[in-house]
Amino acid sequence: MVLNSNPPYFALGDFITDGVTLSNPSQQAYPALVSREKNSPLTNLAIAGDQACDVPARQIFPNNVSPTLASHTTYSVLIGANDVDNQGQGAYEQVFVQCHQAALSWLALPAEGKVLAGSAGFVADGPGQVDTTNGWNAWTTAGQGSTVSFTITMATGGPIYAWPLIDDASTAAYGYALDGVETGTSAVQTSPQMATKNGTTRSLGFLRWPWVSAGKHIVTFIQTSAGTAGISVVGIGAPSALPAGQLPTVLAGTVPYQLHTGLNVGCQATDAPCLAYNSDTLADVNMFAGDGLNVLLFDTRQYLQGTSAEMSDALHPNAAGQEKLSEAVQAAWPREK
Repeated sequence: MVLNSNPPYFALGDFITDGVTLSNPSQQAYPALVSREKNSPLTNLAIAGDQACDVPARQIFPNNVSPTLASHTTYSVLIGANDVDNQGQGAYEQVFVQCHQAALSWLALPAEGKVLAGSAGFVADGPGQVDTTNGWNAWTTAGQGSTVSFTITMATGGPIYAWPLIDDASTAAYGYALDGVETGTSAVQTSPQMATKNGTTRSLGFLRWPWVSAGKHIVTFIQTSAGTAGISVVGIGAPSALPAGQLPTVLAGTVPYQLHTGLNVGCQATDAPCLAYNSDTLADVNMFAGDGLNVLLFDTRQYLQGTSAEMSDALHPNAAGQEKLSEAVQAAWPREK
């Protein structure tokens, strides 16, 4: 029995993190290797076939993953291989980025820095209702002109985040305002639609106000489209609204090398599509790190070279490849204090 285990470790991702093709994934996949090495209890939520928009919809919210300052959790998020293989480089990258940012920010910002629907600081005006499906607990407006507002107090200047839902089936449009001044408009539906291979059509979106002064602020969403289909908002958050405490750690991984088989699929003919998604991932990590969150990059490509000795096939690392991925995660792992 382990007597002195460290804070918990949650692994999120796709077939690589799930350990597809391994004879014993629960022992051979990189999260298990990291867990043993770091003596951190593991929860592996990864699902084969998942894309970035699946992570909030199928891994985070259905499992009630909600970090707190007290938990000191470390998360790893390795996602993007299915996005690039199924959707390719180009327009879909913006859908990937929105869901990737939503997942990273939700995990990196503990509950103490969030104001959620139904909590103190939340006010709804006009028709609407709470949507508890899938664990969202979002407030959904149900009429043109209906609003939902969140009040947050920031100790210092910094960014404010918001997590509205995105939905392929919705025709709703909305505006959003900071302290009564409209700062943008959007549609609930993304373009192109998220339409993941595993069937996700509704997920967590992300908005960010880069710099807001210290003090009390109100973020408001207003349904601008007619009809009962409205905007669903889970809540808002701000790193500078946090009390002192140890932040969760989020390790975001790059899409690993794929074997170049010559097929014009994903990155099997050229590495350019994977490099584009990895550039997006690095930009997200740098943005959140600059915001003061404990978000770090683990670069799979510094360790896993995608050689035939490390791969079961063009896409799936074998046991030796999983050892390399474990080394990549451990290299970025937070040092003991």
